[in-house]
Amino acid sequence: MKNTRKVITMGFAVASLVLLATAAVSAVDGPAVMVTNYTLEPKVLMPGDTGTITVTIKNMDTKSSEMETRTTKLGGDSSTTQMTSAVSAEIETIRLSSSGEIEWLQKGSYRTKYYNVGSLGQGESISISLPIKADTHASDGTYFTELYVEVDNGENVRFPIPVKVESSEVELLVKDIPSEISFTESVTMEIEVANNRPNSVNGVIVYMKPLSTGLKFTPERIFIGDLGAYGKRAVDFTLQTSSTDATSGETGTKKFAFEVTYKNGDNKHQNGLESSVFVTSIADVRLILVNAPESVFKDDVAKVEFDVANGMTKDIKAVSVMPAAIEGLRILPSEYFIGDMEVGDVFSASFDVYTRDLNRTEAKIPFKLVFRDVDTDQRQEATGYEVHIEVKEPQEAGLPDPVLIAAVLGIAVVVAILLWIVVKRKRER
Repeated sequence: MKNTRKVITMGFAVASLVLLATAAVSAVDGPAVMVTNYTLEPKVLMPGDTGTITVTIKNMDTKSSEMETRTTKLGGDSSTTQMTSAVSAEIETIRLSSSGEIEWLQKGSYRTKYYNVGSLGQGESISISLPIKADTHASDGTYFTELYVEVDNGENVRFPIPVKVESSEVELLVKDIPSEISFTESVTMEIEVANNRPNSVNGVIVYMKPLSTGLKFTPERIFIGDLGAYGKRAVDFTLQTSSTDATSGETGTKKFAFEVTYKNGDNKHQNGLESSVFVTSIADVRLILVNAPESVFKDDVAKVEFDVANGMTKDIKAVSVMPAAIEGLRILPSEYFIGDMEVGDVFSASFDVYTRDLNRTEAKIPFKLVFRDVDTDQRQEATGYEVHIEVKEPQEAGLPDPVLIAAVLGIAVVVAILLWIVVKRKRER
């Protein structure tokens, strides 16, 4: 009886085990993971720059598979089922090694230290970006940082990635800057923007910055944009002195600076160049007084005459001479328009000054000379001239002129003397 119960118990146990599904897994060759491509942005770092290494990782395996066998036995019958599936690469972590010169940026990044990629199917690839930074004091050269890919069910990958560091900059070079400029003159200055780097830069802008008063630049900045590796670009600025310096006569050395800003990837950089120009009054547009009376009687008309001379090295246009408006003083014309003047031209300008309503004994009349630059079309003002005229009150009607009275008295005395001499000679006879 005991043996019978034992047999029955064993039979139920075997039957229970048979009813359970059993899986046998066999794998042929593990997945092969490789780095198929990498890029660096920017391509060449400057000391202190941040950049990004983007790597492409691919599961190169297309044949590995695993077979699952499932056997089911119920009662006296049994069935076996086999299933075959491709093997995926189970990537556990991806990370970069940091050297003394190139650092893998972990802090401040939205990425964690490890990339939990997960499964990568056969033939599938994935691209991952890793932020890096070059040391501020890194020397020029090529440094290798190593990429680690840890595969849970296959071979791990170690892949060296070269990172180049170059300290060369974008420079500003003098191409044509005049050493002298006269009052009211405008000159063109040409400089060259040179990218000395082995990679392109972007967002290039050149600025003009006056370091002394009395200078004006047009335009104030020039946008270049992208500049290729070892590329150059010439830019022009127009420099002119202000009319206030022309009036005050402040000659001398004036300083100014050029500045270039640019980006190497997302990293901002700048460089500068200082220069100077000597402001002189030798070559200029001049207002020369030809004739003006020292004094006039009130109610009289005084005539003022000028010569306008173009002593500059280029033509000018829209030349005009204008007197200042003074209360009680009428001056015609209110503007003497000359027009265009070539180099070396001399033109005349004349004005009539009416003193009838002037309630003063002296008239100070400033005249100014304005014109437009042929290159920039900007209005400029040359050194002017102030005319001084004394205004006298006229003699009252009916009263003889003192000089005339003196002359008449003198003549009467002479006539009397002559008559006395004639009478005396007759008596002597």
